[in-house]
Parts: sequence; C-alpha cells; structure tokens
Amino acid sequence: MDDVVVRLKDIFCTIRVLKETDIEDLLKIKNEIEIHRERLELQKNGKACYLGAVINHCVIGFVLISLDNKKDVMPYTNNEKCADMIDLFVMKPFRGKSIGTYLIAQSERICKENKIFFLGLDVNPKDNLSAMELYKRLSYKKVGELHLDGIYPSKDENGKDCEYEDWCIDMIKKLN
Repeated sequence: MDDVVVRLKDIFCTIRVLKETDIEDLLKIKNEIEIHRERLELQKNGKACYLGAVINHCVIGFVLISLDNKKDVMPYTNNEKCADMIDLFVMKPFRGKSIGTYLIAQSERICKENKIFFLGLDVNPKDNLSAMELYKRLSYKKVGELHLDGIYPSKDENGKDCEYEDWCIDMIKKLN
C-alpha cells in the first residue's frame, strides 16, 4: 500500500502500513508488546494489514484489518467474505481531526484491493458512543445482537482491580 498524506489544517498526517521499527511508538499508545508483535506477524503472513497514522514520524493512531473472514456476520453478507476492523484507536489530543475517518477509508481501500467487499467491526454502543456515531456516519450498519466481546482487567473509580465486560454490537459495510 502506498502511504497517504492528508493535511489537517496545519498538520500533515501520513496513513501507512506499520513496521517493526514502529513498536516503540505503538507501546506509548498501547503498552502490550505481544499484541503489536502478533499483529505485525499476521501482516507479514498476509493475513492482516496494520495501519498507522503518523505525525512528525510518531505513530498517533492505528487500526488492524484482519483479512480473515469475520464469520459471525456471514448471514448479513449473503455469505460473502467480510474483513474485520479491529482496535481503531487515535490518541486523545488528535481526536476530532478526521484521523479515524482516514484510517477507516484506507482500511476500506485495502479490503477492495484484496477483493473483499464487506468490512465489519465490533463496537460497544454504550461505552464508545463517539466511535459508534463515526461508523454510522460512514454507512456502517448494526447487525446481530449485543454480545459479550471479552472480559478485561480494569480498575474501578477507586483504583481497585476489577474486570470490565465489553458488550458489543457488530456493524458491517458493503464496499462498492
């Protein structure tokens, strides 16, 4: 994939495929080295594309596009293959500047280049309302039922260890 450079007022942001050399920056965003290494390995094996948003040579956002089939949405795609957009994230100071939209646009382009004409995702409609609104604006449609996507270690409002249940809904978009 060619790098895509977009101008955000007085800032230039490059959307590009992430590399091993980006791990240090990625760890500042999500401090889980094994996740980043696993994603880069999936990319190396042609099973995914790990995209980053880069400003001044620093990664400030990312998304993983799994090119494997998102099987749980097959009833909604007439059994056509559907890629899976995983873990779209933009650092707080850069939110609201269309960076997420550009990451999604490049994700959709990668799917089409790979002859995959559906892109799906999971989103928590309660705890991630701004992301849900973004996906709706970009023509993603809710399908299926609310489901438990995962249980993660967390901290409560008092700093005490607890578990967070991530209840999500699937959304898909047919890519033209």
